[in-house]
Formats: sequence, structure tokens, C-alpha cells
Amino acid sequence: MDVVLYLLGIAFVIVGIAASIGLHELGHYLPAKYFGVRVKQFMIGFGPTVFSRQRGETEFGFKALPLGGYIAMAGMYPPEAKPYRGPFSSWIADAREELKRQAEPGDESRSFFALKPWKKSIIMLGGPMMNFFLGIALIAASLSGIGSLQSSLTIQQVYQCVDTLNDGSCPESAPLAPALEAGMEPGDRVVGVNGTAVVSWDEAVDLLAQRGQGQSQILVSRAGDELTLSLTPLYRERLVLDDSGGVVLDSSGTPRTELRPIIGVQLEPRSVPMPLGEALGYGMEATGAMFAFIAQLPQQIYNVFLSTLGVQERDPFGAISIVGVGQLAGEVSSADIGTDAKFASLLLLLGSLNIALFAFNLIPLLPLDGGHVLGAAYESLKRRLSRAIGRPDPGPVDTARALPLAYGVWVVLIFTGLLLIVADLINPIGIF
Repeated sequence: MDVVLYLLGIAFVIVGIAASIGLHELGHYLPAKYFGVRVKQFMIGFGPTVFSRQRGETEFGFKALPLGGYIAMAGMYPPEAKPYRGPFSSWIADAREELKRQAEPGDESRSFFALKPWKKSIIMLGGPMMNFFLGIALIAASLSGIGSLQSSLTIQQVYQCVDTLNDGSCPESAPLAPALEAGMEPGDRVVGVNGTAVVSWDEAVDLLAQRGQGQSQILVSRAGDELTLSLTPLYRERLVLDDSGGVVLDSSGTPRTELRPIIGVQLEPRSVPMPLGEALGYGMEATGAMFAFIAQLPQQIYNVFLSTLGVQERDPFGAISIVGVGQLAGEVSSADIGTDAKFASLLLLLGSLNIALFAFNLIPLLPLDGGHVLGAAYESLKRRLSRAIGRPDPGPVDTARALPLAYGVWVVLIFTGLLLIVADLINPIGIF
């Protein structure tokens, strides 16, 4: 059954990724059609075509490698104003020739290059923005619609002792866990501590900590009856964390610690919906964190390379491939955390992936969307300057001359993708 659930998790994320890619391309397609550009193809994936259907002037379909997608628009490059004799001139000439072969009557007025720069930017930003809104919606649905997994006040398991060995057994000299010694049982629900009602486990722990090393009175509900149990916690030194889970430092930069009560129980998890405003705020924070992550991507890839060689431990929050995403989805789907929690986690995973697609595609390098936006911005600036100094309109920017750079970026992306796939197969990142 665990294997089936694991595979279902992978299938869920594959369908989710395909849908995300499709919506990304739809974000390009709709404004392109609105501005009158002829869209020849709308494809999900790369490589040989697996399935396609002609609808009007556009061929819609799926290709063999579901690692991205594209729409093919008429006139991506403007006519050559003057012969280019620079590096890689044959590559550029071949690309222009291929576009000429694909051209149809009327394409001159329906070409991408003929659009104003702001229209080009809207078309190219449409894909990433679709991923952004989809990512925020999925994160909000996960955190606000279903909820995040938190500890309840119901005891799921009472341990024999607090300090267990690696195999889960207790050392011979280990004292009984405070909860076991007090008589707590699975199914008990904590309703009060030292005469104060509690609605969360954090409140219960704080009330235990206020009593210090002394004995506390725990009020539990068991089979409809309320029982008062006497319990003396053990105390362990723990790092002090802030609301976002970060370690709190003192004035000298040293991590702060505090003594926290330990009673030796495992609590039943529950899904607690987050207010919609907080969920949207979390999505925006995740977007900012993703841009920071993208800025450190070269270092992240280098670290993955070192971890694959066994030089250092792999960062559990580092870069992963689509294979790694599938592995995480499988782990979540087969985990013993309840259906609601599984679905919420999978939605959160897909939401984070869409935020990553949004941020990554804005990198200002061809063939990424951000590279086309940069080209449109350069074209707009060039035209404005020409008008300001009284020179003729220089026309559209010849992005065909940037094809060698685009090919180089493709090589880097393919190499990086293969490295991450190998790392995920050899040294995968796990959740549990």
C-alpha cells in the first residue's frame, strides 16, 4: 500500500507540473493572440511530438520530454537590416532561414518582432505571472483552505522513557517517562495545566515551564471523564526560536537557549487553517525568499556538486530537480499524516514549484522570458533615445544575434538539470 501511495504522489505532482507548464504557456498565448500575433504551435514538453491536434491556425500538443514547454510565434526575429559577419554567423543565418520556411502569407503584419516593446513585454511576462498567481493560489488553498499540520492536545503515544537508544529502546538505567509515570494514556486530551485551561500545546508547555522543576497537575479528558494527574517533567536545554523558526541570537551573536519541559509523549497531528491574509503573506514571503535563492543559484549548484562527490553533506533546503520533487511528493503521499495533511502538503509543494518557475523565468538571459523582456526594454530605450536626438527610428532589436548566448544558456541549463537529477538519485533530499 505504501508503494501505491508513493506512486500516486509522484503521479499527482507530474500532472500538477504539466498543468503548471500548460498555464505558463497559456499566459504567453492569450496576450499574443490578443495582440494579433500568429501562434503556430502550443506545446508542452520538448523532443518528438507524442500527440497533437490542429485547432485553427495553432497546433496544440504534447512532446516526449515534459521538462518545459513553448509557443511558436510568427516572426520572432526581424528581417536582417544588414549582413552579420560576426561570431556564429552561420547559426544565426540558419535560424533566419528556418523562420522563412515556416512563414505564411500575412505574417508580416502578425509577427512578434513588429509589436511595440510594451506589447512584447506583456506577452513574455504573461507566462511567469501565470505561475506566480497559480503559486499564490495553491499556497493559500493549502494553508488557509486546509491548514498546516500542528500538534493537537490529544496524546497519540506515551513513551517508555525520554532518552531512547537508536533502535527506539530504553537504556536499562533510564527513568520512566514523566507521562508514563503519571499514568497518561493514548487518547487522553489535555484540557488544563495547574488549574488553567489550555487550547494549544504551546500553552501547556509554557504553564509547565512556569512551575519550574516542581510537580504539576495535568487535567485530561479520558472517555468522557476528566482526570487530574500529577506529573513532574524532565528539563532539556533547547534553542530559542522566533516566530518564523529562526534561531534567536543574543547581543554577542551566540544562539540563545532555555530549559524546556519534556514529558515523553507524541501528540496527534491536526490541520489548523491559517487566516487568508496570513496565507497570502506567507506566499509573498516565499516569493521573496525564492528570488534570494535564485541569486545564490550558482553557489547552490556548486554545493550540490560537492555533496554528490561526498565532499560535504547535502543541504536539505538546496536545489533539487524534477526527480527530487517527485521523490518529495512520494514521501508526502505515503507518510502517516492523514489525507488532509497529505493533500495540503502536495498543494504547498506545487505552489512553491510555481513560485520557483516564476522567479527562474525572470532571469534576464535568453532563452528565458526575462531575456526577451530585457530585449524589449533595450529596444524601447534605444527608440526613445533616437527620437530625443532626432535620429530615425532604429527599428526592432535583432534578437537573432543573441542566439549564441541562448544556445550557451541552454547548454548550462541541461548540464545543471542532469547534475541535479544525478544528485537526487544518489543522495536524495527527504522530508521525514
